[in-house]
Amino acid sequence: MFEDMRLRGTHITPDVFTYSTLIDALCKENRFQLALRHFEEMKDRGVAPDVFTYNSLLDGLLKNVEIDRAISLRREMENNGVAPNIFTYGIIINGLCEAGRLAKAAEVFSYLVAKGLRPNVTTDTIMIKVLCRQGLLGDATELLKEMADNGCSPNDCTYNTIIKAFLKANDVAKALNYLHIMRSQGFAADATTSSLFLGSLTHPNVSDTDKALLEKFFLDRRGT
Repeated sequence: MFEDMRLRGTHITPDVFTYSTLIDALCKENRFQLALRHFEEMKDRGVAPDVFTYNSLLDGLLKNVEIDRAISLRREMENNGVAPNIFTYGIIINGLCEAGRLAKAAEVFSYLVAKGLRPNVTTDTIMIKVLCRQGLLGDATELLKEMADNGCSPNDCTYNTIIKAFLKANDVAKALNYLHIMRSQGFAADATTSSLFLGSLTHPNVSDTDKALLEKFFLDRRGT
């Protein structure tokens, strides 16, 4: 359909919305080189990319762990007068986190706050994941508290992220505490979180006291 649009002549010329939609779809299907070709083509045709176009490409680059190219693209974005939005920073922070560049991810988050951009639930959740991966569970729980205080309610992904971190640290009591809070908000544990809870029942580093808490939890669930 896109090729047909172009072949019909100047009366149906692809615009920034058309290009951006196609580029986003190609990035999501991991056809990144084709997405890049359309990106260069749109610029050659005088169609200026917008923030949505850049966000799609940044997400594709970072998922392919092309960090340097992503950083270069963000610079190009700003040089072309396209201001990054909160979703841009969320994509960058998450990409850096997944690539193991945790310190850089934290730096970008700090820059975001310093720029006066208010973090949303997505960026806060990603930052909690960064802190958890660094083993900074105290900082992660503090950020979770700040979210509620700032009117940015945690979602199921936020709670599952911090619960998994406590389970991996064999702190079953705190994991269960956040599980109860999460359930009171109408959210449920995902498959990975549930599997970690079950695994804790037989983990050698989990205390008998915590195993008893788990057993009580599972019995209570079965009773309901």
